Amino acid sequence: MKYELTIYELGKLLKNIDSKYNISLLSKIKLSGGWMTMTGEISVIDVPTEAILLKGNNIITLKLKNNNENGSEIKITGLKDSKFVIDISATKYKEIKPGMLNLDVIKVNNNQCKLRIDEDMIFTIDTSVDKVIKCL
Repeated sequence: MKYELTIYELGKLLKNIDSKYNISLLSKIKLSGGWMTMTGEISVIDVPTEAILLKGNNIITLKLKNNNENGSEIKITGLKDSKFVIDISATKYKEIKPGMLNLDVIKVNNNQCKLRIDEDMIFTIDTSVDKVIKCL
């Protein structure tokens, strides 16, 4: 399901999800000759405190941990009068059974979902889509 959220709404959603469930992130940045990726478990450090955008009140700060190390901070900055397009969907996978011919049946994992911001940031959340939507 697609939603359009302001930086305040997105921060509130991520903070609610982080307080209840484990979240991991795959962030992809396009470069001229390829791309760079950042992966790891995240925790939400700081979110906008008011719906009104002011200087310094338009940033979501995430702490990215990798291999149980401290990791680095990622900041998502929102623009005035603009919204983030997010997509919340169940995680899908292919089950491969040895010795069986199958038609590459794609199955849905109801215990895990993905929250995508555009196509560059993918959050994997260890809960169902319905529970994430209730956090909105």
